[in-house]
Amino acid sequence: MSGFDVSAGISPRQSFESWATFVAGLEAEGVRRLWVIDSQLAMKDVYAGLVVAALNTTKMGLGTGVTNAVTRHPTVTANAISAIDELSHGRAVLGLGAGDSALYGIGLKPQKVAEVEEAIAFFRTRAGAIPIYLAVSQERMCELAGRTADGAIVMGPAQPDMVRRQVEWIRRGARSIEIAFIAPTSTALEDVRSWASTQARLLSHFKQLPDSLARFGEEIARSAETYDYAEHLSIRAEHSSAVSDELVRALAVVGSADECAARLRELRESGVDTFIFPLAGRNRLERWRRIRDEILGQIMV
Repeated sequence: MSGFDVSAGISPRQSFESWATFVAGLEAEGVRRLWVIDSQLAMKDVYAGLVVAALNTTKMGLGTGVTNAVTRHPTVTANAISAIDELSHGRAVLGLGAGDSALYGIGLKPQKVAEVEEAIAFFRTRAGAIPIYLAVSQERMCELAGRTADGAIVMGPAQPDMVRRQVEWIRRGARSIEIAFIAPTSTALEDVRSWASTQARLLSHFKQLPDSLARFGEEIARSAETYDYAEHLSIRAEHSSAVSDELVRALAVVGSADECAARLRELRESGVDTFIFPLAGRNRLERWRRIRDEILGQIMV
């Protein structure tokens, strides 16, 4: 495992000045890459955040985590990510997906797999050598990542049976790419409840749940019905209450430091190369330090 990444969005309540301090702190604390969330109804602008990050760091990779090819035309995205790459002296990464909260929140649906493939081909010709990482969860998108991307960002429950299935789908593409897994991790249940509610909503689109989650089918369906996209990933989101403590524990990596480390080791053994740790709410830098020192120290040996 080559390093650890962080995913974070810029709350409408957060100033760009405090964001600058935060990203500089992440780099100082050893974060390899920062993936900035693109969700225009719930977060401040992703490219403004990446510009600030580029000007306040020197080593950390900087990516969209993730954008889509609908709310911004591909020519606009190619132009924007190229600017970030220039400002950061080659540290930009284009994280791309079919579209989730950015599209559902304005009444649109995610792109089809063929449309995403077309967008990737366009970015290959217009965004130079900037690496492209594709956010994936279901079979055809996983296969597309394996065929066309430089990396896959696996969105899914922290359950080894599901992750093994997703890794298998990616590897069908026959290309050797980095597989990064979004791993909401904490010793406190409330730190990851919001992320779990988002994951439950995404799972409602699956035709078949993995065996480890089959018993939560009705709860997952209810989570999708109550989701408010304007509060996407907010720790204050009312829809977070739709997921039970048991489901949160199933979807996220939560428990004692030893329990979290054991869960992460099991996920790594399922084929994961890199973990991306989402951080939301206040005191994010302090929570990253706890994750690094109390949990990751155990799995790096």
